[in-house]
Amino acid sequence: MQFLKNHISWVICILSFFSAFFYNQLNLQQLPKDKIRDNQTVITNDDVSYLVPPENYLISGVWKDNSIGKQSYFIRPPGYGIFYMVFLKIAGYPLALKWLKIAQLLLFSISIYWLYRIAFSLLKHNKMALFVAALYGLTPFASGFLFYTLTEGVTPALLLLFVFLLFKAYEITSTKQKNCYYFLAALTFSYLLLVRPPLGFMGILIPIFLVKEYWETRKIKTMIQLFLFGIIAFSFTAIWQVRNYKITNEWVGLHPIYYSEGNSMYRPTLKEYWNFVGGWAQEGQEAHSYLVPMWQAAIKGDTSFVYINNAIQTFPKEVVSFFGEQRLVAVFRKYQQATLFQKPYYEKRLPMPKETPAIEQEVIQEFKQLTKEYKSEFWMNYHFIAPLKVFKTMAFHSNLSLYIFQQTYRGNVAMDAIRLTFFAIHSLCFIFLLFNLIFIKKTDWRQTALAISVFSYVFYLCYFQRGIEERYTLPILPLLLLGMVAISQQLITRLRRLS
Repeated sequence: MQFLKNHISWVICILSFFSAFFYNQLNLQQLPKDKIRDNQTVITNDDVSYLVPPENYLISGVWKDNSIGKQSYFIRPPGYGIFYMVFLKIAGYPLALKWLKIAQLLLFSISIYWLYRIAFSLLKHNKMALFVAALYGLTPFASGFLFYTLTEGVTPALLLLFVFLLFKAYEITSTKQKNCYYFLAALTFSYLLLVRPPLGFMGILIPIFLVKEYWETRKIKTMIQLFLFGIIAFSFTAIWQVRNYKITNEWVGLHPIYYSEGNSMYRPTLKEYWNFVGGWAQEGQEAHSYLVPMWQAAIKGDTSFVYINNAIQTFPKEVVSFFGEQRLVAVFRKYQQATLFQKPYYEKRLPMPKETPAIEQEVIQEFKQLTKEYKSEFWMNYHFIAPLKVFKTMAFHSNLSLYIFQQTYRGNVAMDAIRLTFFAIHSLCFIFLLFNLIFIKKTDWRQTALAISVFSYVFYLCYFQRGIEERYTLPILPLLLLGMVAISQQLITRLRRLS
């Protein structure tokens, strides 16, 4: 019994492994069979683009998926695919999927210890740190993607490892060991960036920690360290981008889904369309409900008005009134014509021309003009209301995304109580992020650094990306949870002093 008391954090880690396995295995048993890949993992629209490149690489020695054109070489960054390839090499398909799940479960359970150590370092309270670890690890709050073949199966653990290494580097006294931990932190971040590039915002923690640690006593050495650790932090992504440049002779960026040669729905025209409807933060699910049928029909030669009407029906009344239905119909007609231009390439499975076709350039300019006019006329909505709408969608849900919570047991009194409880916890995590920024001068600087980096990522999703899925915020959830508990602890302490 004394052993368990002394190692309770590791007990929580072990129990987290089995609890996460239980929730996900139960969910797998309840899912329709057509939603499961080889009785092992949950099928999604995106996971093929992560799984196919490593499979092709082991067969042909070339890292690419099965899509058309040069885009097939770099549609996704290779970080998660490399992780999967390790098990593919060892066990082969489909056994690799089982090993992948086990590895993701192990990473999740070990990350509970990293979270505990981070929490203890900030809270200076063992029971509170254990509470954070138990809430995150033992409940279904954060383990919903461990049986998916998506980046969210590993990114929460990788981010916690990155933060843990930074905290360890700051706390240790030996200069040699400090540099070793900072090196490992930079290396972890480099891989994290190769798995999920938008999490690059968390990289600001490296210069914050280094400057706080060394700037006052040795400025020149700090600048050298910033340079060296910065090179390490971006090394994997730099190698990937150089490789892509050699293939295309151009910079393809971190998110090349709209690459000009791509022969799918994801054309440069769609990118500009997203910018337009992002003005009022139309949700991706709603946009796909009319845009996918419109494109699928047009690529077969059907440019019926009904598809345009279905699209315009989803627009806010003030948008239709301002632009006029006739103008909006004309733009959608051009979009359909652009899809008709794509049709012969699509049917022959040929890449689109590298130079964007004239008809697509017209559509792009039309959508750009619509976006520009919308920003001017509805500037309050564009710059404030729409990002807040995205924040609302992002924050106010239970994060219990598994099928068993949303379908199988929905309506059950106990299940609804669980969903309501985690709705409150998840919502408070985001609300308390704002409190962390308000009390920025009265908290541990490391807590402030975490809040700033997390807020930067949230702001990017709300203001710039504007289209989110529930899983996008999963990597930062443990840090949000920690921030909520830290601020709550500080507020309780102040209230006690006042009383």
